[in-house]
Amino acid sequence: MKSLKVVLVFGSTLLAVALFSACNKSEPVSPASASKSGSMMLKVSGKSLTSGSVNNIQLSSGNLKLVSFNVNLSQIKIQENSGFDGEQQGDNNDGNSGGSETETPDLVLSGPFSFDIANGSVNIGTFDIYPGVFKQVDLFFQQSSNQPFNGGSLVINGSYTDQNGVVIPLILKSKFSQSFQTQIAGSGVTVKQNSKLPITISFNFDKMFAQLDFSKAVISNKSIIIDSDNNANLLALFEANLSKGIELENKN
Repeated sequence: MKSLKVVLVFGSTLLAVALFSACNKSEPVSPASASKSGSMMLKVSGKSLTSGSVNNIQLSSGNLKLVSFNVNLSQIKIQENSGFDGEQQGDNNDGNSGGSETETPDLVLSGPFSFDIANGSVNIGTFDIYPGVFKQVDLFFQQSSNQPFNGGSLVINGSYTDQNGVVIPLILKSKFSQSFQTQIAGSGVTVKQNSKLPITISFNFDKMFAQLDFSKAVISNKSIIIDSDNNANLLALFEANLSKGIELENKN
């Protein structure tokens, strides 16, 4: 019976310490119902607003027809913005297992994610997610030794038709290996329990190819080759347009 009293007193002491610590925290208290019952359905798509089809892009100096638009990402991080720190637990986090089931954290999806969006949309997958408010996303581009990248992170194949109707094959290869942050359209999205959240990462081709004048490109072997060694000025402009041409949409 004495040992039972010791256990009860010890348990009460721990409870008092826990309550005291909670009252002295400056950050918001996480909700008790933050269970992993929501999910996020993630899609990547290419789009063009000025032409009838996604792979036909009207330029000021002609027309660009896409055959393939391959992108390689190492990671996608969807940030939780209600004030709680931590990271999502589960199979698609960054390996940190120190979090708790009551956190309202960021969703870290580890790749690589490789996709071709020349003809429309690609579903990346459905991922478990805790309830929270999500407003911005970090995209991490990564070079790959696999086909069709061969050391690049973004490879485009297509053809350019100038204003005289001359069709010239075009290849663009980028080794872009940085990350950038973009906002989810509107005021972000709120994930509730037992909810499914469809998010689309849209590559806006009109914005990505804005101000690129392929009529002034140097032609090699009857093709327009754009990489670090050929037409580097056009590559630099395209890479500068990348962050402006990627948008996130909530499809609810």
